[in-house]
Amino acid sequence: MHTPFERRRMEWWFAGVTLGLGLWLFLPWVSMSTAAYSDLLQWLTEEEWATIFSLTGTAHMISLYVNGRRWWTPFARAIMLSANSLCYAALAVGFMAEYWPTSATFTYGGAMSSAAIICIYYAVKDCVHALEVRRAA
Repeated sequence: MHTPFERRRMEWWFAGVTLGLGLWLFLPWVSMSTAAYSDLLQWLTEEEWATIFSLTGTAHMISLYVNGRRWWTPFARAIMLSANSLCYAALAVGFMAEYWPTSATFTYGGAMSSAAIICIYYAVKDCVHALEVRRAA
């Protein structure tokens, strides 16, 4: 049997990957030591990237957890999805600026952006439904 919330599995995955990447960057070794990261490291340090991804992933997971408890929670989810997708867009731009044919351009620019667009579509749909229900009440 399908529930209306099964489509959020990808969104939970997306938030989890973001948190996981942030935690990975906090580990005691230097993960961003190759030349591919040189542009990204000019923007922020590895610890700052770790903080941004960890906080964004955590906030996104919290927005998913509270979703449905109040009429406005789909909007919080949509906002966190947008912030999360901007994190990956920043990575993609950094890799593209350094050397655009790298596989990281596809991974962060293509695959993660596609996942974000699908999730944002459903979050916006839930926002519209929340407004319709609120107006009807």
